[in-house]
Amino acid sequence: MKDLLIYRLPKASPVIKRGAFSELKAGEKPLGFVVSDFLRERIFHFSEAAEFDPEFDFHYNGKFPTVISRRDYQIEAQAFLNSFPLLGVEKGVFSRVKQTPFPGEKAFDLFHILENTYPNAFCYLISSSEFGTWIGATPELLMNQEGMVCKTVALAGTHGENEEHEWTPKELEEHAFVVDAIKETLERNECVEIEAEGPYVVQAGPVQHLKTDFHALLTKPNAWSIALDLHPTPAVCGTPRRNAMEAIASREMHNRELYTGFIGLFEEGNTNLFVNLRCAQLFADKAFLYVGGGFTVDSIPDLEWEETEHKAETLMRAMKKVY
Repeated sequence: MKDLLIYRLPKASPVIKRGAFSELKAGEKPLGFVVSDFLRERIFHFSEAAEFDPEFDFHYNGKFPTVISRRDYQIEAQAFLNSFPLLGVEKGVFSRVKQTPFPGEKAFDLFHILENTYPNAFCYLISSSEFGTWIGATPELLMNQEGMVCKTVALAGTHGENEEHEWTPKELEEHAFVVDAIKETLERNECVEIEAEGPYVVQAGPVQHLKTDFHALLTKPNAWSIALDLHPTPAVCGTPRRNAMEAIASREMHNRELYTGFIGLFEEGNTNLFVNLRCAQLFADKAFLYVGGGFTVDSIPDLEWEETEHKAETLMRAMKKVY
C-alpha cells in the first residue's frame, strides 16, 4: 500500500500516513479520512498501513483537464448564464481550470508553504492510483461535529483582498442563497436550536468572503446523513441544486473530479469535513488549479474571470515560493 495522506486541521499540527484509499460502498459510513468528488458519485476513505513505508512514488494518473482561454470562458459563462431562465436556476457556480508549470516532486515543499501561510485553512496533500495527486488549502467548513453539537458555515460572495467598495446586491443575494439552503437542510434533518451569526467579512488568502456561522444541536446521531445532504451547497453548485447541476453539466468543459467535493475527517461525534476549494491536481511537470465563481442574473462574465484569477492566487503565490 503506497498511497499518501498528509493533512493539517486549522491551527493544528500536520499528520502524515501511508496506506490505501478505497471507494466507499453505497450506504457505508466512513471512519477516519474521507474525500469525495463533486457529485458524491465516488467517495474514498483511507486505511492506514500497519507499518509506515518510507518509500513512495506520486501517482500522476488521469487525463489532463480541459483548459480554456479567457475569451472561451466569456462565451461559455455567458451561455451558462443564459440557461438560467430555461432551467429555472437562481444561482449557479461556473468553474474553470488554470494550468501552470510545477514540478510534481516539489509537492511536499508546497504543502509546507501552504500550511504555514494559511493557518486557518484545512491543508492537505493526497496521492493515490484511484484519483492521482491533489493538494489544497481550503477555507470552507462543511461540517464540524462534537458530540451532539453541529457547526457549519455559509461562505459565498467574494472581493479581492484590497477591494474596499461596498458589497453589491448580487454578492449579498449570492450569500443569502447559501444561508437559506443550509438552514433548510438543518431543519430537514431534525436539528434544533439553529442559530446563524453573520454575514461578516473574512480574509481567505488573496480574497475576502462573506461568511455566516451556523450552530445547531443534533437530535440523533445522523451527522453523516446531514453532511451528504448539505453537500454540494449553493456555494459550490447553485440553487435549486438539481437545476444548477444540469446547467453545470451542460456548459463546463472539464470534469471537476475532487474539486468542490468534500474532504476531511469523519467519526460520529467527532467530525471535521471541508469543501475542497483552492486546490490543484498535480502531474510530473505541471499543475491544474480548479477555480470557480457564483453566477446570478446580475453577473458579468469578465468580472467573474477576474474573481477566479484572485482565487487562483492562493496556490499560485505558494507555488512561486517553491521554485
